[in-house]
Amino acid sequence: MTGYNLLEIVSSCIDLAEQSGKIIRDIFNSGTLDIKMKGEDDPMTVADLKSQQHIIAGLRNHWPDIKIVGEEDCEVPPTQTFPDRTKLQKYSDSAPKDYLNMNKEDVIVFIDPLDATKEFTLGRVHCVMTLIGITYKGVPVGGVIYQPFVDADGLPVPKEQASQWVGRLVWGIVGIPVENLKDKRAPEDKGKVIIVTTASHFNQDIENSIQKIQPDKVLRTGGAGYKTLMVIENLADVYLFSTVGTKLWDIAAPHAILSAVGGTLTQPSGKPVNYTDNLSLVENKNGIVVTIGDHQKYINLLNK
Repeated sequence: MTGYNLLEIVSSCIDLAEQSGKIIRDIFNSGTLDIKMKGEDDPMTVADLKSQQHIIAGLRNHWPDIKIVGEEDCEVPPTQTFPDRTKLQKYSDSAPKDYLNMNKEDVIVFIDPLDATKEFTLGRVHCVMTLIGITYKGVPVGGVIYQPFVDADGLPVPKEQASQWVGRLVWGIVGIPVENLKDKRAPEDKGKVIIVTTASHFNQDIENSIQKIQPDKVLRTGGAGYKTLMVIENLADVYLFSTVGTKLWDIAAPHAILSAVGGTLTQPSGKPVNYTDNLSLVENKNGIVVTIGDHQKYINLLNK
């Protein structure tokens, strides 16, 4: 039986993420976000819904039975969107062979159509991302990140210069070199230990964990995808969120890209995250720790 080809899935996700980015930008520029609260401090907008519907419909047009776990609970009307499956054909000889014929039952696509929704509603759009992650046998193996509100280098652009919102794409497959990444560490920060953590969900548990590491600097911003990308691009050494709050769709895509560049994401105990399509288990109840190096050192400090 023919299985799924990861190169084709990631190629399609690249297409769909870029298209969703345009949907998100257009809705933001319209000023009509149609904000609803799913729970305390957990907003959803029409951009979240339209983005997820577009991505799921496009994937289903190629793979009707593929397992999908999306953040939003919504109906998906059919579309005539058929994303390009051929963008990554040139990697067919270099990609791990297991990825070219994956057992269908072992593949899950995790979608966060608009990561950092709260920041989106407040106009702090630099950390907004569309995240699509693919896991195989419970492990993230492919990820696509699209930043709608940045320039080509991933730098924030104010709304007054919205014409420069060209967007930025980062994709990764474990076993293939990741392109379009930059080392963004400022010269004055070299040699410092920098932690990035949440801006909107900070609590005493996180403060206590930070104190165990004793960093030189703590950055606080929105978006799990954005904070993981900060670690990948060396703006921070550790992304620490040592409490309940993130979900599997927040981390699957950046986790795959992180793994592709040699980084590590675990629970604060050091145990791996369990990627599952069981909706009762999608919450990372123990938190996450993300590093690009010295992971065990930070885990040891957190568990002293």
